[in-house]
Order: sequence, then C-alpha cells, then structure tokens
Amino acid sequence: MTRAGARSTLKQAATPRPPFPIPRAAETRRLARALAAAALCAAGLSAAAADTIAGEGPFAANFVGYAEAGAPPLPIGPGRYAGLTDATLTAMNAENAAFLDSQTGRCLGSWVVDETARTFEQHVHCTYTDADGDQIFERADFDSQPLDAPHVGTGQWQGGTGKYEGLSGVFEIRTRVLRSAREGLVQYVGTKQGRFRLPPRE
Repeated sequence: MTRAGARSTLKQAATPRPPFPIPRAAETRRLARALAAAALCAAGLSAAAADTIAGEGPFAANFVGYAEAGAPPLPIGPGRYAGLTDATLTAMNAENAAFLDSQTGRCLGSWVVDETARTFEQHVHCTYTDADGDQIFERADFDSQPLDAPHVGTGQWQGGTGKYEGLSGVFEIRTRVLRSAREGLVQYVGTKQGRFRLPPRE
C-alpha cells in the first residue's frame, strides 16, 4: 500500500459515522409530509372527542383518592385542629359523563376537625388534566358534619380549558375513608352524582 493510500485509509477510519443514516432530501420531504398528516389526524381526533363528550343531563362517577401526610395540623382551639389537603384522584366508571371517565386530578384545600364535638369540614379546589393537556376545574365543599360517618359534600364544575370550556353543573359528593396501606397515607373512595352541561365547541 502506498503512503497516500495508507493516509486515506487512516482518515476514513478516524472519521466518526453517525449512529443513524442521514436521510436524503426526498426522504426528508416525505417525512415532513407524514408528520404533518399525523398532526392533522390528531387534531381531527381531538375535535371528534370534543363533540363526543359534549352534552347535558344527569351523571354519576366513582373515584379513588389518596393524600400523603403533609404539614402537621395546627391547633386552633380546645380540641380543634386545622390542616391542609393535597390529594390525588382518579375518576372511573362514569355514567353519561365521558368527559370525566379515567380522568386524573389533584385537589388542594383545607380542613377543620373538632375532636370534642366529633365534627369535620373541608373545602377544596380540584383540577383534572387529560392526555391533551386540557383541564377541568372543580370546587368541593364539605360543611360541618359528623367526623366518623361517610362525608357528604357539594361539588361544582367551574369550567375548563380546551374541549372542556364552558363546563358547568352541581353534584353531590360522598366519600369514605379506607384503612390505609401504610402510615402517613390517607386513602378513600367516593362517588359524584348530579347534573352537568358541556356545550359543543364551535
């Protein structure tokens, strides 16, 4: 092998190759067209989903929730304590409420317990976010009631973003605390039942 040939071989060996083939111009154009078509298809599916979930009438749904123990409760009087709620929910088995089925959400709020009177109250705001990033906003109020019984509150849909814009309605919420799987975790199940209205998107 000549010196020139050896230098050429060494140069080729030292030049790193990309870990994937570099597409030609025609291939790049085809890929761009395919990606654009996929984006249009996804937009069409989102629009179809928005039309599917629109409606109004009665609805019912089950949910499960859990909350990690956060800041310690604050004494606010003899036998009375206030604390913060930071809970995660999953809604399922929704009847006549496709907008809520399999939705996951987060709730923030506060509670007060009176150990002497054995009463409980809680007020929270919740936000559900779907796979498209669209959100549903909910408010829930549990007025003062017996501490040990299943808790009953009133919920309100307070609109949303994207396909949930304009969502409204009032419903009853019932929750029951379960035996926790481990210390520091509050677990519960519940139902939502009432009415909703979700106008179709224009």
